[in-house]
Amino acid sequence: MKNYVVYLKCIDITNDGQGICKKDGLVIFVKEMLIDEEAEVKIIAEKKNLAYGIIDKLIVPSKYRQESLCPISYKCGGCDFLYVDYNYQLVLKKHILEQTFKNMDLNIKINDVIGADNPYEYRSKVQIPVNNHEFGFYRKYSNDIVEFDNCYIQSKLSNDIFKYLKEKLLNLRIDKYIRHILIKHCFGTNEVMLCLIVKDFNIPNIEELVNDIIIKFNDIKSFILNLNTRNDNVILGNEEKVLYGKNYVTDIFDGIKFNISLKSFYQVNYEQMRKLYYLAKDLADVNDQTKLLDLYCGIGTISLFMARFCKDVVGVEIVKEAIENAKLNAEINGIKNATFYLDDANNEMDKYLIDKDVVIVDPPRKGLNDKLINSLINSDIKKIVYISCNPATLARDLCKFEGYFSFDTVYPVDMFPNTKHVETVVLMSRVELVV
Repeated sequence: MKNYVVYLKCIDITNDGQGICKKDGLVIFVKEMLIDEEAEVKIIAEKKNLAYGIIDKLIVPSKYRQESLCPISYKCGGCDFLYVDYNYQLVLKKHILEQTFKNMDLNIKINDVIGADNPYEYRSKVQIPVNNHEFGFYRKYSNDIVEFDNCYIQSKLSNDIFKYLKEKLLNLRIDKYIRHILIKHCFGTNEVMLCLIVKDFNIPNIEELVNDIIIKFNDIKSFILNLNTRNDNVILGNEEKVLYGKNYVTDIFDGIKFNISLKSFYQVNYEQMRKLYYLAKDLADVNDQTKLLDLYCGIGTISLFMARFCKDVVGVEIVKEAIENAKLNAEINGIKNATFYLDDANNEMDKYLIDKDVVIVDPPRKGLNDKLINSLINSDIKKIVYISCNPATLARDLCKFEGYFSFDTVYPVDMFPNTKHVETVVLMSRVELVV
């Protein structure tokens, strides 16, 4: 049964930002409904003990509700909280973290979330799907494209390039060759990488497109075609072709130059990255005698940042292009106490852990695997700084370290304003066994 309307009051919020309501033993999840709000809700799907609804008529709005800047935010899967006052977003994110760790029976303090000075136009990377002459972001939980003219969390330059590129692709009738548009905008230098993920390298009028857009936007220093013929959700393929400029762009962060290739990971929030890294540095309490291991090091951002304060740093990363960037980044910055290795941090890391004082782990959303966790437990490492973009896998992993390492505080940093996501940092200290 669905499409009936029921009066509900929101009592809590899920970790993906949906309001939680209850009615006659049924738990109902309502999109964009805040705690203590009351509304007439249309039920759009119902199962045995739960249902999903959308607000049909808001009766008692929250004092923290605001009008969204974006006309498609309700449909788009990109932003979850554009309709929420920013300071209250930080409160909600802390609450979600508290619930996440409570559900794992972890007795740990959640600090207030370190907010952003500007919660808009902060993203330095954008990936835009293209299909059937439509350009936009995916609707949440679907592959339907929601078209947009301006994304309020992307940089203005990225938006301008996208709008111009979209018009050119349609006019030249070559959008059918494109699967995704990817733009990387370096905030420290203003350099831009533009990549078209394509179904075929042989695209008519591509030279005209390249010449036109690099004249229009002289900040574009790299224009790349990436070939992807797969039939899955993986965005980037293995082959690429540089049509203009270099196969990387250069950013300057905290006085350090970073070359960033197409497949290399780089934090999307330039300003918040500084707060995150200085927080990690302070928690690690590094000094000129510290030997540090940086796992999942990417292009060496954390490694080279920390190398200025440590005796030596070793970085490990599985992406070949990223490690090549990291080695070059150390060289161009004259940093001689950082060494990088191409290896899978999901394997046992015993050989890298020897004689290290501190380990920093910044894994992808799936978190750490048991091989690495066991290596860390069985090592002589005294301190681990765990940086996570997924609180659920962080909580899961911390449970596995209990008894071997102590941890008492989660430090959240809002790297992703106006979305449900939040970055977290935890210091783990070796438990000294009493014999």
